[in-house]
Amino acid sequence: MKQDEVWAFTVEMYGRSGVAKLCLDLQDRCGLDVNMLLFMFFLGQKGLAPHSISSLEETVRDWRDNVIVPLRATRRFLRDQPSDGAQELRQRVKADELQAERIEQHILCDAVQPIPCDDPYAGAHAYLSPTRFDLNQDECDAALKTLIELMGL
Repeated sequence: MKQDEVWAFTVEMYGRSGVAKLCLDLQDRCGLDVNMLLFMFFLGQKGLAPHSISSLEETVRDWRDNVIVPLRATRRFLRDQPSDGAQELRQRVKADELQAERIEQHILCDAVQPIPCDDPYAGAHAYLSPTRFDLNQDECDAALKTLIELMGL
């Protein structure tokens, strides 16, 4: 799996109008891993799905929980700090958080065991499901449909 290609796809999709807002809402509401979801969309666009989403989640869990989540919490804390020094630090933490997200994608690329799949949304649908998150099926389906539209897929 080409890591630079995955990153370029993620940056492009995340940058489309409304995508970041919806992804971050899902992240904050139910703990969805935005990187994982966008990785599922990337695989789908290549005609692939992961052999095991649970295995991928397990592979990145420690990195996400011990690096990305604390960096995100620090960045968010610093957002409301008035001093210039705190805002300079926030920008450095933001850059580190972005690099940590990219490393997570490298981990996903190295760990994935892709299988052919005719449905380009199968992986995203399997990941964004009530079995993984505290959402009902209608909420999952609506979020997935909206994301597909916003990303132009």
